[in-house]
Amino acid sequence: MGQGAGAQIRDVLGRGRRLLKYLVLRTETHAYCGALAFFALIGFYPFSSVLLWIARYQLHWPRAEMVVLETLREYYPEAQDFLLRNLDLSVAQHGPSWQPLSMLWILLGAAGIFIPLETAFNEVWGARKHRPYWRNQAVGFLLTAACAGLAVLFVLATAGVQSLLSEASGFVLVAGRYLALRSLALCFSIMVIFLFYKFLPNTSVPTRQVLWAAVFAGVVAEAVRSLYRVVLPWLQLQTEQGPYYVSVSFALLAYFETFVLLGGAYLAAAAAGRQPWDDASTADKTT
Repeated sequence: MGQGAGAQIRDVLGRGRRLLKYLVLRTETHAYCGALAFFALIGFYPFSSVLLWIARYQLHWPRAEMVVLETLREYYPEAQDFLLRNLDLSVAQHGPSWQPLSMLWILLGAAGIFIPLETAFNEVWGARKHRPYWRNQAVGFLLTAACAGLAVLFVLATAGVQSLLSEASGFVLVAGRYLALRSLALCFSIMVIFLFYKFLPNTSVPTRQVLWAAVFAGVVAEAVRSLYRVVLPWLQLQTEQGPYYVSVSFALLAYFETFVLLGGAYLAAAAAGRQPWDDASTADKTT
């Protein structure tokens, strides 16, 4: 029994070591995370603008609009008042008319995200080849539409729950709204990650493994975001980055959380026995 327990411990430590090497010591992983952070920065503000526009001019529901603003205040890492003030101004300038240019920027950001993300997932799962560009973009467009639909559903669900809590008062009201926002936001993140894990790799992947991996990645991403907000003041971005500190703070957060996204995919592939990236596969590619 002791030998069996020792073998299990060595196996766990070995998997942890391989995961650490994949995330930290592999050049391609850092390149993927940097590219994803850049394109996330391109699409984030237009996506937030469209979401606020839907809540204000399509749903005509102040509670839903408040949910969008509360979510951005809670999850955006730096200068929340600056972001919300400019976001409100952007939406007011558009008015109730459609925002085609914002949609173009969202699609541009998504187009850049899904190319390196599919490449990374294909390598993790051992897919023999990548999709052609047009198919990658088609899958990316469908995933973008699905994520947008989930975002609207998240806003509606959170606004509905908070409306039910409106009869409460004091601590119960504040705590209830906060818990509703955080718990439903976590569910939204898990669902989005699951869609990426399940449909973006150019190979069939087992639903069971990617489901628990999505839950794991969603929870760890929340922890990383909380830790990042604690460490952020020590970075003194406003002093070191000047007027770029707001964008840099978001890009860094997206960069770190992308490691969580790739790490979850790696663990799912390892659990499914797909022989994910290892030293041997890297050696084959470099010779």
